[in-house]
Amino acid sequence: MNEENEKTSLMDKYIKLRLGGAAYRVRLMTLLLFAAAAIILIAAILILAFTGSCAKNRATAATADPTATATAAATLKPTAAPTATPDITSTDAPEATPAETPATTGDFKTLEVGGTNDGETVKKVQQRLVDLHYLPYPEKDAEGKGVVTTTYGSMCSKAITKFQERNSLKQTGKCDKETYDKLMSDKATAYTMKEKDKLDIIKTIQEALIKKGYLKGKATGYCGTDTVAAVKAFQKANNLTVDGQAGTKTLQLLLGY
Repeated sequence: MNEENEKTSLMDKYIKLRLGGAAYRVRLMTLLLFAAAAIILIAAILILAFTGSCAKNRATAATADPTATATAAATLKPTAAPTATPDITSTDAPEATPAETPATTGDFKTLEVGGTNDGETVKKVQQRLVDLHYLPYPEKDAEGKGVVTTTYGSMCSKAITKFQERNSLKQTGKCDKETYDKLMSDKATAYTMKEKDKLDIIKTIQEALIKKGYLKGKATGYCGTDTVAAVKAFQKANNLTVDGQAGTKTLQLLLGY
């Protein structure tokens, strides 16, 4: 009973405080609670201040540390070089197709009488004209065999003109690229002798008919009625179509080529 009275008297005990010349009577329990609250507040402020300082120090250290920066950069650096984007070629303007040049012509230069002609090309043209029976061999060798030459003369020009006529080409007597291509192609029309034709090859044909006894007189190079009759006789004797026109079969048999 006495102990409880003592506690009660402690809780009820007052302390006199003098502030600014004034005296205050404060209960001891109230003063103790106020002191405890002040201590807790100060402790909380100190904890917050310490926590903020630590966080700031960590941030500063991370920024200033070159190793950390390098590590971060290495992490972000791609491990493989980016694939180069291929150049895109515009398809708006298609590439021009080069003009097709026949393999037999190349940089062909027109052959003409009196021109600066390529001799080897002239020989090819003459031989082809001979094979198609537009041209007799221009010359003969020591053994009497016909041969071609490197000269593009009037005989060759007349043969080319007749070839152009029979192959629906412009008749110029000059062997230009178009004429050459046609002449060398497998679509070239061979010569067929017809009445009123006048050509050097006709003289050769007449000489062959005279030699074989089908024609009398002198070779003139002009196909008249006597020459036509002689051709018909030759064709009949050799079981050929009798029309008086000396075509490929008749001329091959008559001339031997």
